[in-house]
Amino acid sequence: MFEVFYTGSIFCALITVYLLLFKENALRSYADILLASFFLLEVWCVIIYLAIYYGWIVNIPHLYKTAAPLNYLFPPLTYLYVRAVLFNEKKIKSQDIWHFIPFLLFFINYIPFYLLPIAEKSLIVKAAIKDFNSTYKYKAGIFPESVSFLFRIFQTLIYMLFQWKLIIQFKKENNNLEINNQITAVLKWLKLFTWASTLFVIAFLLLSLVIIFNNSIFSFSLVNLIPGFLVSASFFVISSYLLVHPTVLLGFPFLKYQEISSGSLLNQQSKSPFVTDDYLKEIELLENYFTESKPYLFKGVNISDIAVGTGIPAKELSFIINQHFKQRFNDYINKYRISYITKKINAGYLDNFTIKTLSTEAGFSSSTTFIAAFKKFENVSPSEYLDMFSRSRGAII
Repeated sequence: MFEVFYTGSIFCALITVYLLLFKENALRSYADILLASFFLLEVWCVIIYLAIYYGWIVNIPHLYKTAAPLNYLFPPLTYLYVRAVLFNEKKIKSQDIWHFIPFLLFFINYIPFYLLPIAEKSLIVKAAIKDFNSTYKYKAGIFPESVSFLFRIFQTLIYMLFQWKLIIQFKKENNNLEINNQITAVLKWLKLFTWASTLFVIAFLLLSLVIIFNNSIFSFSLVNLIPGFLVSASFFVISSYLLVHPTVLLGFPFLKYQEISSGSLLNQQSKSPFVTDDYLKEIELLENYFTESKPYLFKGVNISDIAVGTGIPAKELSFIINQHFKQRFNDYINKYRISYITKKINAGYLDNFTIKTLSTEAGFSSSTTFIAAFKKFENVSPSEYLDMFSRSRGAII
C-alpha cells in the first residue's frame, strides 16, 4: 500500500520542484530553494528505499547507504524553510551553517563503507535484501547503526518542537493583521508541513520498537505496516498540496523583520513585524511602468525583468499581481498585449500589415499562445474580432 503513496509522492514532488525552480517566471526565492532541496532529497531517499525493498539495489550496490547521511538534512531544512517563510528571509545566514554539522559527521561516518570494493559491497547489499532487518543493524560506518538511529530521532524531535514554536508564536503575535487571508493560507500550509515532520517522528519511534522487539521487521502485520504508511502518506500529502494551493508559495512579502546577530534556535528574529499592507505606491509604479516602457512587447519577458525595471522585489510583485489584479503573471502580461493589438486594429494597422505580424510585434512568441490569450480577454477569436471590426467599419463608411 505505502509503495503506491511513495510513487505518487515522487511524481508530485518533482512537479513541485519544477514549479519552484524551473518554470518560467518562477520566483526561486530562498524559501523556494530550501523547499525544493527538501523534496529532491526526499525523492532520492524514497528511490533508494524502494530499490532496497524490491531488490533492485543489487544491480547498483554503489548507491547503497547514499541516502543514509541525507536523513540528517531533513530536520534543519524543514526548520529553516519554516523560518524563512515566517520571517521573509532572503538568504541563509552564516550562523546557520552549524545546522548541517550532523549531516557532515554522518557522511564522514559512512566513508569507509563507500570505499569498500564492489565485491564486498555487493555481498552486504545481498544480505540486506535477504534480511531487511540487517539494514538497520549492520555497522556500515564508524558509529554503530543504533547510534545513528537514536540521533535521528533526537534531532528530528528537537527541530520539530522549534518549528511548532515558530508557528504558534507567529500566529499568536500576528493574529489581528489586516492581511489575514494570505497569513491564514500560509500558516495552514506550514502547519501541514510541520505535522508531516511530527508524523515522521512517530513513525520512526514505531519503527524503532519494531526493530527492537521483532526479528522479522517486514512480516505481514499491521504493526509493521504503520510506520511505512505514516511516512509515505505524509510525504504524499505535502508533495501534492502545493499543486492545489500554489499561492501559499508567495509567503509573506508584506512582512518586514528586523535582522538580529544570532541565528541560533533559541534566538529568533524580532517578534514585532513591520506590516506593509498598502501597496498603492507599488501598484501605481507598476502601471506607469507598463504604460510608459511597454515591457510586454519584449518576447520572453519574465517577472525578474519587471522587478528590475520597477525596483519592486519579484516576490512582492508576484503578490501584487496575484492578490490585487487577481491574475497570474502571464495573464497580466498578455492582457496588455491584447489591448495593444486591439488598439492597433482599431487604428487601421491591418491595412498594411498582417495579424501575425501584429501578434509578433506585441510580444507573442507563437500563434497558439496569441489565439488562446485573445479568446480569453476578448471572448472571441482574432478572426471573429476582425470580422466584427470589418462589418462595423463598413457600416460607418
